[in-house]
Amino acid sequence: MRFFSQKVFQARALCTHILFFVLFVSLLVACGDDSVSPLNEKADNKSDLSSQKDESKSSSSVSKKTATSSSSSLKEIDAPEEGLDVVYVLVDGTISGVVALDEFSKSAKVNLVQLDSADAYKESKTSFSGEVGKGGAYEIKKINLPQPYVQLTVEGAIQNIIDGKSSFISLKALGDVSSSEVFNLNLLTTLEADRVYKILSENKISFEEAKKKAAEDVWNVFHLESFDFDATEIIHVSDISESGAALLAATVLLQTQAGTDFAKFFKAFVADVATDGKWDDSTARVAIADWALANDLKDGYVEIRKALEKKMGKAAEFETYFRNFYLGELGFPKCDAETADEIFFVKNKSSKYYAAKYDDVSTSRERFVCDETVGWKVIPDSLKDFMGDTQPGENGEMRRGAFSGEFFVYDGTKKEWRKATALEKDRYFVLESNAKEFVDIQDVYESIKDDERVIFVLRHAERGDDTSKSGTLTDVGKKQSEDVGARLKKFKENFVLGASEFLRAHQTVESIAKGRGQSYDKRDTIPQLNDDWYTKNSEEVEKAKNECGGGWEVTSKYAYTGAYSTGANAAYYNLAERSVELIEDVLLKKYPNEKFVLLSSHDKLMVPLVAYCSNAQIEMKKYEGGKWINYLAGVAIIIDKSGNRRYVAVKGLTSGFAN
Repeated sequence: MRFFSQKVFQARALCTHILFFVLFVSLLVACGDDSVSPLNEKADNKSDLSSQKDESKSSSSVSKKTATSSSSSLKEIDAPEEGLDVVYVLVDGTISGVVALDEFSKSAKVNLVQLDSADAYKESKTSFSGEVGKGGAYEIKKINLPQPYVQLTVEGAIQNIIDGKSSFISLKALGDVSSSEVFNLNLLTTLEADRVYKILSENKISFEEAKKKAAEDVWNVFHLESFDFDATEIIHVSDISESGAALLAATVLLQTQAGTDFAKFFKAFVADVATDGKWDDSTARVAIADWALANDLKDGYVEIRKALEKKMGKAAEFETYFRNFYLGELGFPKCDAETADEIFFVKNKSSKYYAAKYDDVSTSRERFVCDETVGWKVIPDSLKDFMGDTQPGENGEMRRGAFSGEFFVYDGTKKEWRKATALEKDRYFVLESNAKEFVDIQDVYESIKDDERVIFVLRHAERGDDTSKSGTLTDVGKKQSEDVGARLKKFKENFVLGASEFLRAHQTVESIAKGRGQSYDKRDTIPQLNDDWYTKNSEEVEKAKNECGGGWEVTSKYAYTGAYSTGANAAYYNLAERSVELIEDVLLKKYPNEKFVLLSSHDKLMVPLVAYCSNAQIEMKKYEGGKWINYLAGVAIIIDKSGNRRYVAVKGLTSGFAN
C-alpha cells in the first residue's frame, strides 16, 4: 500500500503550498497540539545497537513488494492543483538504521538529503544528519520533508573479513520515507543507489519502479535472480534471515579479490553495474567464483564462518549463496533428477578450474557429479580415472589414470580395470620411450628439463687385458672418459658418482668428473652394478657359455630370446623382472631426488639392460654374429616430477656399438 500519489511530487507548483503547511503544522506543534505531535519519537536510552538491530530485523520480515509505513509523522493535506489527489509530508519524523562499516571517526555522521522528484530526483537543499553511534547505529530526529524521497550517505572504514585490512569508503542508500523509517546502509544499497539514478535518467518511470528494477539487477549480479529478498535498505549483515544471509554472502564475496585497495575496486564495481545493471568485469567475477569454489572444496567454508562469527557473533547461512554464485558463474548446469549422475567440469577458460576435456589435468584436476539429493559433488580421486569413460578398454590394454597417476590394465573377462603390477607399469614406460638407436650422451644431458632428473648407467671406458675386479682402464680409456666429461658442462650441478665393485668402473666416472672439472673424491660403490646382476646360477651360466660359444654370445641370446631363464635350473633371472628390480629397487631408491647421477657398470649387465629398455629394438645379437655394446654406452633413465620414466640408449663415443 502506498501513502502518496507519484504525480504529486512531479509538480513544482505544490512546493509553495507544502512549505506553508509545514510552517503551520510546526506552529501547532510548538503550541502543544497533540493531534500532530510525532508518536514514534524514541527515548535517548533506546538508540543503541540492539534496538536498531531489532527494528531492522522487524522490518526485514516485510516484503520489499509490500513494505509500508505506520508512521504518524506523515501528514496528509489536500492537493490544491486539479488532478492531484493528495500530498504527504514528514513532520518532525525520525529515520534510523545501522551502517555496515567497522570504523568511524568520532564525528562520523549519516547525512540525509531530500531528492526533488520535480527535478529528476536531484539533491535538494533540504538536508539533515545524525551521529553514528555504537555498532554503526544512527538516528536522525526532527526531520521535516515536503517530499518522501531521500538519499543517505556515510563514510567510514570497512574491514576485509579475508585479510583483515581496512579500506575507507562511502556508503549510500536511497529510500522512500512513506514506505519505511529504517534505512540501513551497506555495500548493496550503495550499488543499488547508483543504478537507480541511471535508470531514472534513461526512463520515464516512477521512483518505486526504478528502485525495484535496480534491486533486481543488484541481486542478479550475484546470481540470485530467482530469489525474493527484502529491500536492501532494511537488511543488515547481522540479520539471521535469508535476506541477511544473502547480503552477508554478497558482502564477503566482494572483498575476496580486492587485495589491499578495496576502495578502488568497489568504486569501479559500482560504476560498472550502474551503467547497464551488469558486472562486465568477467575476470573479477571468475576470480571470485574460483575463490568460492576453492574454499568450498577445502572445508565447506568452515574457516570463513569461524572468522565471521568471531567478528559478529552469529552469522546467517551464507554458504548456500556462496555456492549459488560459483555455480552460476562457472556454468554448472542445474542438478536435479534429470541430470542425476551427470559429470561436469569447468569449461570457462578464465577459471583456474578449467579443463578442455574430462581427462585434461593441465590446469585443474577437479571434476563433479550431480547427486540429486545434495547437488553437485566433487568426484574423489579414486573414482575420477574412469568415471568419464564411455568406451570399455581392450583386454590387456594399459592406461595411466590422468588423476591418480596409477597404472591400470583392462581385464576383458571381468570387464573392469585393475591396477597394473610393477612389471606392467614399467612395460608401459618402455613402450612409450620407443628407444630405437643410441643418442649422443651430451644431447641427452643438455635436454634434461627443469622438472626432470637423470641417472646415466654406462659401460666403463676401454680396459686392459685384466678383467678381474682390480683390472684398470688403459690410457686411451681414461682419455675417452675425460673427453666425455668435457662435453657435460651445461649445468652447474655436479654429477653424483657411483660404480660397481670393479676398479675400472670407478676410474671411468672419476675421469668423466675430471673432464668436466668437478670434484670426484666421493663415489658410491654399488655391488648390484657388477657384471653378474642377471646371473641366477653361475654353474648353469658356464654350461650355457660352452653351448653358445662364449660369454658375449650367451648373454646376448638370453637378452634377446629369454634363453636359459626358465625352469628349475635357469642360468638367468627373468629379464623384465630383474631389470625392473635394478631400476626401481636399487637405483631409484638409492637416488630418489638427485638431479644428475652418473654410474659405471659392465657389458654383461648393459647388454640385457639396453635390450630391455629399448624393447629389443636396439639389436646386439652377438649370438647371431651381430653387434656388441661399445665402451661408454648405456642407458639414461629420465624421471619427471610425476614419477614418469623414459629410457634413452646413450653413447659416449662416436658409436654405441663396438667395432
